Amino acid sequence: MLKISRLALQGHLPRHSFGPLFTSRNFSATAAAAGLNVLFYGTDEFGARVLKSLIENRNEPNPIIDELAVICPETIYHHKKKKKDKPVVVWQASTEKLSKRHNINVYHPAKGPVFRNAWTPPGLDGEGTGNVRPFDIGVVASYGVFIPSTIINMHPKGMINVHPSLLPKYRGPSPIQTAILDGETDTGVTIQELHPRIMDGGRILAQAPYKINPGIKYDQMALELAGVGGELLLKVLENLDFVRKNSVEQDILKETSTYLFHKQSSQIYWETMTADDIFKKHCAFYTKEPVYTYLRIKNKNHMVQFMEMTKPDPSVPPIDPNYLESPPGTIFFKKKVPYIELHCIDGSRIHVTRFKVSGKAERDTFQFSAGYRDKKKGSRFISVGACTKRPTPPFQYPEGYVKPVINEKWAEVSETLTDQK
Repeated sequence: MLKISRLALQGHLPRHSFGPLFTSRNFSATAAAAGLNVLFYGTDEFGARVLKSLIENRNEPNPIIDELAVICPETIYHHKKKKKDKPVVVWQASTEKLSKRHNINVYHPAKGPVFRNAWTPPGLDGEGTGNVRPFDIGVVASYGVFIPSTIINMHPKGMINVHPSLLPKYRGPSPIQTAILDGETDTGVTIQELHPRIMDGGRILAQAPYKINPGIKYDQMALELAGVGGELLLKVLENLDFVRKNSVEQDILKETSTYLFHKQSSQIYWETMTADDIFKKHCAFYTKEPVYTYLRIKNKNHMVQFMEMTKPDPSVPPIDPNYLESPPGTIFFKKKVPYIELHCIDGSRIHVTRFKVSGKAERDTFQFSAGYRDKKKGSRFISVGACTKRPTPPFQYPEGYVKPVINEKWAEVSETLTDQK
């Protein structure tokens, strides 16, 4: 067991003056040492990784967790025409998949107004679920639905949340993607009490820092943050009375919010975006909504997603030393080179190695080049699909644009190649 004093010294638990808890309700203060019955609310991979920490603890010799059950959205099925055929699972919560592997009870909440006004979580309705006693506390990790005070108040010890940022920074639904897009180098995880009215506005129980590695993708970062959050959550549950007694209100002057991203959020705009901008989008939306652009071939617009890419070191020579003579988005390809090179408005470059044309299978560089690159006239990606009845409009450089200077060494290489021809 990790001692409280050591937790405080490591910075995992806040050190500050004592303050009041929620004025809207009173939480019970039974010691957590007796073991907790936890009702877990979660949906995606982040929630599943936090849940895994609770499952592993429950299987230890002296667990903090006695009983564990999961609340998550219902599985979505595709029902075939023939009744004898089994329905096909279209989508299932990651937390439900994990729970089934470990024989943990899973419950699906009511939807809409019933959830907000009349639904009672299992084990809290007086009928029990086979437990020795009802669930003590609700734990929320990436559940995706705002939980009203009616449900919070049904849990004897209230509800707490694992949030992947250092609150009050990055409140809301997309703290991980926003941190990547903002180019942050540090973030963290917060354990907070659930606020009955404000999203991610509860009192802070504990926080842990996290260093963002350059180039890390969303899915990997989410799993690592969830691992940090799961470890911190267990410490909070083990010392619940202590952290509640020493919890702090969030500083609203430091509050920042995040928002839900949509498919259009990953679109590339060659007129304004640098290689750094595109690469940050690639990392933030990786596997969720890959960055995309358009390519016009034979009077047809193709939406093309960049599935894998890298940002080369500026010292690496380009495929064409005179690439800046072409507009941003122009495709540069060379035989036996496993990437297509694209340059951006500031002269920076990206190397793309995997592509997915809308409605087609994923392709590597050579497959994409063979099927979609005009070898005679050359090809250029465009920001928005152009009118197919007219020629592709020329690239529109922003007002006041100054063309970047070509590296002198690359110019020398270009002159040598010209002389050899």
